[in-house]
Amino acid sequence: MTRQPGRPSKSMNAGSNGGDECLLQRFDALQEQHLSLTERYEWLETMINYVPDFIYAKDRDGRFLFANRAIVINNDFNNVEELIGLTDAEIHSAADAEKIDEVERRVMETGEPDLGVEERRIRGEGWLMMSRVPLRDRSGNIIGVVGASRDISARKRAEELMSTQTRLLQDVARGVDLGSFLRDAQALLERLLDGRRVHFQVDDRQAEVFTEEAVEFPILSRDGGRHGVLMVAKAWDNDDAGLMEFLAGVAQTAGIAIDRHQDITHIAYLAEHDALTGLPNRTLLDRKLGELLEKSSRQQKCVAVAFVDLDNFKFVNDSLGHAAGDELLKVVARRISTQIRNDGIVSRIGGDEFIIVLEETSVPMSERLRAILEAISAPLTIDGVEIRVTCSIGVACSGEHGDTASELFASADMALYRAKESGRDRIQLFTHAMGEEARNKLVRIEELRRAVERDEFVLHYQPQKDIRTGRIIGVEALVRWQHPAEGLLLPGAFIPLAEETGLIVAIGDIVLRKACQQNRNWQDRGLAMLRVAVNVSARQFLERSLTDQVSSALQSAGLDPRWLELELTESLIMRDLEGAIERMRELKQLGVSLAIDDFGTGYSSLSTLRRFPLSRLKIDRSFIADIPHKAGDMAITAAIVSLGRTLELEVVAEGVETEEQAHFLAGAGCEMFQGYLLARPLPPSEVEDLILQMTTQRDGD
Repeated sequence: MTRQPGRPSKSMNAGSNGGDECLLQRFDALQEQHLSLTERYEWLETMINYVPDFIYAKDRDGRFLFANRAIVINNDFNNVEELIGLTDAEIHSAADAEKIDEVERRVMETGEPDLGVEERRIRGEGWLMMSRVPLRDRSGNIIGVVGASRDISARKRAEELMSTQTRLLQDVARGVDLGSFLRDAQALLERLLDGRRVHFQVDDRQAEVFTEEAVEFPILSRDGGRHGVLMVAKAWDNDDAGLMEFLAGVAQTAGIAIDRHQDITHIAYLAEHDALTGLPNRTLLDRKLGELLEKSSRQQKCVAVAFVDLDNFKFVNDSLGHAAGDELLKVVARRISTQIRNDGIVSRIGGDEFIIVLEETSVPMSERLRAILEAISAPLTIDGVEIRVTCSIGVACSGEHGDTASELFASADMALYRAKESGRDRIQLFTHAMGEEARNKLVRIEELRRAVERDEFVLHYQPQKDIRTGRIIGVEALVRWQHPAEGLLLPGAFIPLAEETGLIVAIGDIVLRKACQQNRNWQDRGLAMLRVAVNVSARQFLERSLTDQVSSALQSAGLDPRWLELELTESLIMRDLEGAIERMRELKQLGVSLAIDDFGTGYSSLSTLRRFPLSRLKIDRSFIADIPHKAGDMAITAAIVSLGRTLELEVVAEGVETEEQAHFLAGAGCEMFQGYLLARPLPPSEVEDLILQMTTQRDGD
């Protein structure tokens, strides 16, 4: 029998049979172990060769000891045996070999691994993630280096795409100009795509002709519309889904940039134009007027500034609704624009107010303004209703009435105020007398403010007489201004201005506190109990703090609320009926009395009057003045007295000056009156003297 190579022969003597068997068993075991190691090596080598990563080992001289198939193929070898024993200097350029050797030499000398370093590929395009560790023998001695690297080109590509997308989004967020954004985006894409042609075909941008095949990515708007397309010269496989997705994302980002650009453009437009009419607003008007004034000054021509205000526009809004009011404003804007054409500017500055700027032409300014006034007042139909709205116009001219925009605006505004004062539906040219009046008004306003600060107001009181008993049972507090230069001023000289400026609220509070304190002083001096009446202005009544102010004045003076009466006018209450009733109930809960002043001149009906928590009606002096000469006034007065009785209200007649008037009122059943027949408004000390005098006379009788 043929002996297996390397295996001991079985033909041995009997004495050695036992030893031979042991020897054979050991041999078989060693052979199996050798085969197992060989197989494992082959398996390991096969596994490493199938791994796409680059794996190699080198000795201390940089010679390849091992390399997997990926390295063999990447370096253009057929098998690993061709690579074993070579160095990088024999495979790559001197610069690349030196760079590799520097890293590997440091790893072998320090024993420290070099892990996770990103490097450009030496062969081909892309990036590698490199790791090198020392190669040690069984004794731990460093005998070389082991390296492994992974191709991360796809990841780096994705990062580059993401970085480009991020930069574009940042440009959008920073509000980069749309033209700059599209140019930068095009340059970035062309660099990223290795110079391939890229073009953003957006709206009115000139289209580019692509001779090569191109792929188009739609650029969509936020509302689903289309701004255009991103065109890219095709030079990649259709299965490059990542790149396709990226380019689609860039197109989407371009859509966002265009939307943002349009938003900014629209916002800029709204910042200088009226949203309702599309006319320039005050901001744009100021700029354009400044330019026109400079031009007219050089050409020595006039620029006219006209303030236009629609007459009774509020009535249209209230009767037909705000939508009809808006439609009217748009019609007016179109009519003015049609009249001035390109020879001026028209601006809406709010509400029903317009400003017109006219450049000098051969047609006189007065004719052009008259044409505008007539155009505005032409009839029109809104919601089936034919209406005609007139306007008032105030005009100022450059050179004569002002040199700057602010001066002309001020002059035209004063002229408009005069036009409305004079009856509306007219054109008023500014005069220097108006300027003087305006300056005087400003001076008076400042004086009035100082009067509030310095407490220059004093109260006079007009007594109220009980017709049945002949006793003075109350007084009406009337404010006077003790002007430091002009002396004692009556309410007509300053109350309208106080109402206009809002100072009436502070003055009203002063009057309220002084009246409460004076009444308390009279009580402390032992005079008969009087009810003091204080007028409440419309502006004061609208203040939410009125109830608190009344309560504070009463507490500060220590006055019982029943000795205070607040007088309100019908017109004040009817402005906001429900709100007024609520406010009146709040005041009534304090314990004060409420009276309607100037009754008969307003618009309240019996049904609404019944809802008011009142104590008194005061008949307006206009109905008393012609008694007994006018039967109509006598009938109205008698009816008011009867109405008061029906509603269980006291009735006070104002402005009684003759015995005949007093006699008629007594016969009609009126309880009280006030007027010059009894006394003019008096300082507190004279009121006290009058009360004592009348008390003495009554006691003497």
